[in-house]
Amino acid sequence: MQKTQVPHIQKKTARIKHYPILFGIWLLGAAIDRLWFALDRSVPTWDDADYLTGSMNYWQALQHPHGFSGQWWTQLWLLSSKIPPLTYISTAPFLNGFGTGVDGATLVNLLFSAVLLGSVCALGTHLFDRRVGLGAAGLCVLLPGLYQVRLDFLLDYPLAAIVTLAFWCLTMWRHFENSEFGIRNSELGETGETGEILASEAPQSSTWRWTIALGISLGLAMMVKQTAVLFLFVPLLGVAIETLWRKRWGRLFQLACAGLVSVPIWWGWYRTNWLLVLTSSKRATVDSAIAEGDPSLSSLDAWTYYLERLPDLVSSPLLWVSLAGLVLSGVAFLRGKNNAPPRRENAFRWLAIFWIGAYLLCSVNINKDLRYFIPALPVTALVLAYGLCGVQRRVRWATVAIAALLGAINLFPFLPLQSLARTPHPVYLGDEWPHAEVVEEIVRTEPYLRSTLGVLPSTPQINQHNFNYYGTLADFQVYGRQVGVRSSQVLQDARSLEWFLTKTGDPGSVPESYPEMVQAIEQNPEFEFHRCWTLPDETVLNLWHRRTPGVRVTKTGFRAGNGVRLDRVEVPDIVPPGLPVPVTYHWSGSWEDLRSGIVLLTWKNTDPNLPQMPETLPRTQWLHDRAIVQNPKSQEIKQRDR
Repeated sequence: MQKTQVPHIQKKTARIKHYPILFGIWLLGAAIDRLWFALDRSVPTWDDADYLTGSMNYWQALQHPHGFSGQWWTQLWLLSSKIPPLTYISTAPFLNGFGTGVDGATLVNLLFSAVLLGSVCALGTHLFDRRVGLGAAGLCVLLPGLYQVRLDFLLDYPLAAIVTLAFWCLTMWRHFENSEFGIRNSELGETGETGEILASEAPQSSTWRWTIALGISLGLAMMVKQTAVLFLFVPLLGVAIETLWRKRWGRLFQLACAGLVSVPIWWGWYRTNWLLVLTSSKRATVDSAIAEGDPSLSSLDAWTYYLERLPDLVSSPLLWVSLAGLVLSGVAFLRGKNNAPPRRENAFRWLAIFWIGAYLLCSVNINKDLRYFIPALPVTALVLAYGLCGVQRRVRWATVAIAALLGAINLFPFLPLQSLARTPHPVYLGDEWPHAEVVEEIVRTEPYLRSTLGVLPSTPQINQHNFNYYGTLADFQVYGRQVGVRSSQVLQDARSLEWFLTKTGDPGSVPESYPEMVQAIEQNPEFEFHRCWTLPDETVLNLWHRRTPGVRVTKTGFRAGNGVRLDRVEVPDIVPPGLPVPVTYHWSGSWEDLRSGIVLLTWKNTDPNLPQMPETLPRTQWLHDRAIVQNPKSQEIKQRDR
């Protein structure tokens, strides 16, 4: 009886021992990330700013949730009509707790780092041993492809974390299906080098727990980004075919149940936005590939694109030394002197199914970008970690040290040996960009209006997306938009907006109609030069404003004897939550003033007994504008507003 309990105790003890090491790896990565953000003074680029704006929109919507209202859920899903919103929703608590802004939003990556490191460590420990699992987790902190997207606010890092989580759950579910999925390393015995039990038996209930976990992780992956399918489709298909081939109908039923478990997670958003998802896919793939000059699928470059750039994603020293370790391990195995870590039967074949399937499907996507292959890197880290275990200890740690040094050089430009930076992602230490000042100037000039700013240049630092994001930080009072995209629309765009931004020097990736749009603003007598800022790149950013705005709001007060008088306002004493509040206004005055008048109402909380919203939340009051008269019946107008 005692012998049967010893393996269980050894396994539990070994598992507990590696938790502090795993936490230390996460903490080290978090410290490096937060140091980088503390030093960085850059502004978000196109995609970063667009995703940051999405997180702000969901943060605002989640301040007053109405979970039992179908209309509220529909409006929530419509806030992000093309991109699934799990990353945005996950960011909302960090914006509440640490404030709005880039620093607060990027804290969500610490959560996804925990998911990624925990999943890859568990996967490596299950397929190989504890050394490989912890080594792969450590490499995930060092791989350039991963730390670059971790230092931006992009969907690729959350996608990598959730895809790895789903693949781990699928691996565990498959393990309990295949009883012959055992250990291959007779020399190390049952416990292996680490003393951890690698073969395990589990009751039938464990398979159902992993079925539910698989379904939840698949649903979460689909709510991060649609491209999760590129990485999980082939492993799922392989498992389904394997189960059918072996005629294990109960297991096939479990796999179908996992799919059903995922449905409630992603169904609401995809049901609401399926049409836009389908219609926008061409623009996101074909049109983008043509604009960026990506290789055609009929060319060899399209199929070797990610393979040729793999050293940039994983660091050349780690790649070549790990491959050498794999070769040495293979030679030692053929000679009967296997010193490599233990592995489960067909572990490498299972990883190859994932990696090769992901590579082929990513290559089929005509729109190529290195970050689109990022979710495959954690599995790559497992193979690299196994290969490093095949070389001498000194060589292994020297390789890790060199990779860490190259990573530091890539991130911090004030360090020496900058000529070695192959994949730089440097922290920006220069002068601050004036985005917040531009938005503040517009709000100061028109404090009672929501303004739309036409942004003509499109550079990584000056574009419509990051000005739109900084407008959301200013209580959603300024919106940035790209205008003048087509020559036929230049005059209409010039007539439509009150504010425009132009820039000297290189305007960036702009349409052919850009010179026409600039001329329509700078040489138009309807616009006046309002203010300029000298940018860190020595160019000048110019703000233009319409001389005679279409709408001008000034603050006035009502006095007895004015042409229009608000006599009283009637509101109900009690209103059920989630329903419109009927408000009745009683106005009196001359017919002409009532018919042509517009009223701006400021609603705010004046009851000291009601809880006040925190100062960090901007929506402590709101403005309501409308015509006074809609259906006049007499000189005293009774008007109901909902």
